[in-house]
Amino acid sequence: MNMIFFITGVLIVLLIVIIVIFLLIGDKKTQSSVNHEVNSNSSLKLSDLKFPTKIEEINGYSLFQASKIIVDSYNAMEYRKKTPNSLDKIEWHTWQFSILLKFLKENKEFILPYDINLFHTVILNLSKEEMNKELQKIFTKYINNVDVTKNRDELSKNIIWSGIDVSIILYMILTKNK
Repeated sequence: MNMIFFITGVLIVLLIVIIVIFLLIGDKKTQSSVNHEVNSNSSLKLSDLKFPTKIEEINGYSLFQASKIIVDSYNAMEYRKKTPNSLDKIEWHTWQFSILLKFLKENKEFILPYDINLFHTVILNLSKEEMNKELQKIFTKYINNVDVTKNRDELSKNIIWSGIDVSIILYMILTKNK
């Protein structure tokens, strides 16, 4: 009888140790696959951002074409006519947003057509300082919430970006060379 209790106790302890080991390994994988958390007080640059491998490897022309499609979608959704509160609605996914950020970072060869009428007055009325603060919030959110090791399908399900986030990045893209 004592031997059964002893063996049962050893098995329970062994099981607990195995579970703890798996939890620690899983936690390390999660930590290494997500960009390091960033303090919102630190100043971030576009060059600090990492992108999913497929977006990192995309050639300039394909990046331009993908960005143009996103701009066309943005325009079709008529953000300029929406109420300011509706700009906060979360409706854009990380794959789209990563393409726009990569285009902003790499915007060397191709220029998207610029039209001031794309943007809501909320965006057009932001001062340079306010725009920089918004960019810092976006960069921090991207670094803290985007797992760049995920594939397109997974990142397309990660809907965390608002119309205002997309508006700010598009505004920066479209006014970069103006």
